Amino acid sequence: MKISDAIYNGKTKIKNIIFDWGGVITNLRHDIIIEGFRNIGLEIYKEPDLWKELFIPFEIGKISPTEFRNKIRNYIENNIEDQLIDDIWNSILGDVPAKRWKILEKVSLKYRTFLLSNTNRIHKEYYFRYLHTIYGTDGFAHLFEKMYFSYMLNMRKPDREIFDFVLNNAEIRASETLFIDDLIENIETAQNMGFITIHLKSPLTLADVFAD
Repeated sequence: MKISDAIYNGKTKIKNIIFDWGGVITNLRHDIIIEGFRNIGLEIYKEPDLWKELFIPFEIGKISPTEFRNKIRNYIENNIEDQLIDDIWNSILGDVPAKRWKILEKVSLKYRTFLLSNTNRIHKEYYFRYLHTIYGTDGFAHLFEKMYFSYMLNMRKPDREIFDFVLNNAEIRASETLFIDDLIENIETAQNMGFITIHLKSPLTLADVFAD
């Protein structure tokens, strides 16, 4: 399993690969989470303060799952159950196609692989249970040398500090590292730091990036 020449034909040898999670490994279902929150009276993309005061702080571990749920209840002024909030919140996370899973297994045999994700505790715990049910694994642990989650590090992409942390912690060089992400703002930071990058934007998928 190697990186497709059609995607990358540079001269620098790639030794390490950093993968994003949502939108790269796991399919995301934005329409479903938008509709779920709309059904309880919350238009999440029409509330800029919601991102600044709730979603981003939760993503960098500044508020707990309990605080997150309580703030959702405060926004909609409705004392709905924790499980309904969690179900709506987790509905954005789709599947990991079997072909994509096998690609990651093969790639991890040839390269040093890492996961770098902006995520939160509810999503991570929910999805690791899902992966155990579907694939019988402890989440993604067997696929990556190390996994970096924003809520555990109290920092997030696209801020440079989280990339610096990963480089230092993993003891790798940006110039020898491929970074794959679906968001252009994350790609731009990585490019400015000297990473080799692939913006994985539809219709491009991991199956296009890697070839047997």
